[in-house]
Amino acid sequence: METRPEHGIDELIAELAQARERVEAIYSKLRHARDTTLPRIGRTDDSALVVAGYLETYYTALETFFVRVSGYFENDLPPGGWHASLLEKMNLEMEYDWARIDFLLATLDGAHPAVLKDLGAFGAFLREVRGRTSPE
Repeated sequence: METRPEHGIDELIAELAQARERVEAIYSKLRHARDTTLPRIGRTDDSALVVAGYLETYYTALETFFVRVSGYFENDLPPGGWHASLLEKMNLEMEYDWARIDFLLATLDGAHPAVLKDLGAFGAFLREVRGRTSPE
């Protein structure tokens, strides 16, 4: 697997730490909104928008990091094209359907610990690669 110059791995490790902090913060804010905002204002379009916004932000934080990882390992994605292709494959029309939102929340609740674990494992891998490529 070909990678970019060694100094870039430190940047990637730093970006990993930032991505992890971001998703943890977003998840924490989402849980807070579920515990406080939803009970207070109910399941309205406004509260659905808040929850959907956190879900989208969580996804975007991970997506942005994955694009950077892909670029680092010289698997550059065509500018603009990859995202448009992804969006074409998804149903973008989203009505604030609480059954869908509940499904996404349950899925994220199950996936979040695995995301953190995988980011940690990837960080360990990057540090190992950095150690192997560092001059003695």
